[in-house]
Amino acid sequence: MTSQPTPQELVRVTVKALNGQLTIEEPAGAPMSVWLTLAEAGDLLPAARGLKAIGARLSMITALADDGRGGNIVAYHFDIAGHTVTVKVWVVSGGSIDSIMTLFRNADWHEREFMEFYKIEVNGRADAKRLFLDESIEGGAMERLIPLSVLANAASTKMLWESLTVMPEEAK
Repeated sequence: MTSQPTPQELVRVTVKALNGQLTIEEPAGAPMSVWLTLAEAGDLLPAARGLKAIGARLSMITALADDGRGGNIVAYHFDIAGHTVTVKVWVVSGGSIDSIMTLFRNADWHEREFMEFYKIEVNGRADAKRLFLDESIEGGAMERLIPLSVLANAASTKMLWESLTVMPEEAK
């Protein structure tokens, strides 16, 4: 009689088969944490399929502002039996990424949100209706406006001042 693989074993085998840079933390007696930075944006859909096949649940998607290299990092956070797997993808500004909504229905809100706030298109979506901003406002608002974290960070006084003194026409 063969024993069933543990969730940790399933996660380990699945993520090691994916194309990217991998870090796994397995503290004794605690859930494991996995970070996978995909080599290419095109690797997202195969990674999501592999995780779905072992029972992953999409917890959240986080898009980060331009990282200074002319693009954004999009982080997909999954839960598998209490273990966390974060899959990161770098997307060139104005570039695109495949939708994972057909695999994880709750990706709908997150994908629409980062399409609205950042210059990232999502391929394979039937509905790209905005959630918050009026259609007349140019997309990529979070890349033009001042993030709350910058506003609240006293150490960035020069950067904040320069952001506040930009003429509204220049911020578009």
